[in-house]
Amino acid sequence: VKKLPAVETLGSTTVICSDKTGTLTQNEMTARSVYTLAFPSISFGLTGVGYDVSGVGVGTRKKNGGFLFRSASTERLEDDESDGRRVQRVTESSMEFKAISALFATASICNNASINNNHNNNNNNKHNNANNDNGEKSTMAMGQPTEIALLVGSAKASVPDPRPIYHRLQEIPFSSDRKRMEVRARPVGGAHTCAAFALAARRLPPSGDSNYPISHDGSLYFVKGMPESILGECRTHTAADGSAVPLTEVGKARALSQTRRMAACGLRVLAMAYGPSLE
Repeated sequence: VKKLPAVETLGSTTVICSDKTGTLTQNEMTARSVYTLAFPSISFGLTGVGYDVSGVGVGTRKKNGGFLFRSASTERLEDDESDGRRVQRVTESSMEFKAISALFATASICNNASINNNHNNNNNNKHNNANNDNGEKSTMAMGQPTEIALLVGSAKASVPDPRPIYHRLQEIPFSSDRKRMEVRARPVGGAHTCAAFALAARRLPPSGDSNYPISHDGSLYFVKGMPESILGECRTHTAADGSAVPLTEVGKARALSQTRRMAACGLRVLAMAYGPSLE
């Protein structure tokens, strides 16, 4: 104890709140719930805790690793993994995958963290987040806990990290004033990673609207940040097939209602957006 008043404060403490998922003890965060207006009556969740993705993609339900599932109602945000009647795993063949892949691909492109699976050996790296036996995979994570959690969530949702095939043209870092981060990127080979991005890059302006934003070089802006800030500037949202449909006031209200419900459950809520312009 460096300061004597701290002893008095500790002696007066009546309640100690601790985070069992490791946010306080290990500086780790976990993506737990997902919502998209493409499926407004469905709640999506992610199983697993921490940064280890060694069990992802092999059909396992063990604590490390995890997968994306859809729940029966948006009213339930907790982990429904134990209730087999409610949980339905979302895979690449699911009807929700195009909208989900656009969300997680945006979260990955607008991201400066990194995760890598490595086989342990006798010289284990001290930054590995999983203390497995020799020969098993472990996950090494670098970056901000929130951004690492988004990358791990993408892996659980079976959405590959698209950054290796994108060239970052511009980055506007997160600030407390703007409450969002923005990245402008273009696919190196000219082809976007998901249908939603390809449609957004090829979108033509409505007849007579000379101010409608379009992409002249195939590049798009990818944004993550405070939901209220992002929703206030969006014209459209992603539909089930990856196309863009108008974002109505009813849709905005529904999305904000979900953010408040998630926040009430103790979750930190971020919104994702993409498009040819920030205007």
